[in-house]
Amino acid sequence: STLMAAPTDDLRPYFLLGGLNGKDLWPAIDVVFISYLVLLLAPRWKWTPTLTLVTPTFHAVLYVGSLFSVMLDPKEGAAEIDFTTMEGVVALFRDPDVVFPAWIHYIVFDLLVSRMIVFDSVQRGASSTFHFLAVVPCVLGTCLFGPTGFLTYMILRQIFLPVSSSDSTSEKAKIL
Repeated sequence: STLMAAPTDDLRPYFLLGGLNGKDLWPAIDVVFISYLVLLLAPRWKWTPTLTLVTPTFHAVLYVGSLFSVMLDPKEGAAEIDFTTMEGVVALFRDPDVVFPAWIHYIVFDLLVSRMIVFDSVQRGASSTFHFLAVVPCVLGTCLFGPTGFLTYMILRQIFLPVSSSDSTSEKAKIL
């Protein structure tokens, strides 16, 4: 079976974002990779905590502008917003104007969870080797598969990065 192309030619402009639509704004999503690169390559750099908040803040502005544009000026015949049922959520995602803010929602939260993973591992004393062998795959897993990367990190952190009451760093992670 062949997948039908998504209808992106009839996207409505987001009036709160200068009349641009989701297709126009889609390339702006790629700036998220700057934060991922900084997290993965320079987790202990003094500017990493600040720089890795720039892109989610930028994307939050796009999210709010696109979401409120859709909510304040709904299409005629648009599905009612209903997050309480699966049918309601599916109906929302059928609207291509909703897909852009929905995807922004995903990428912002995946980045923020990845950020938490990296800074938690640094705070727990993970070595650079542990960072590249364990934390980087967890961050990539979070970026691609959301909760799977987070769950993997939570398991690895319990094994290799426990915080004891007498010492805030783990000997296992220092060795790795």
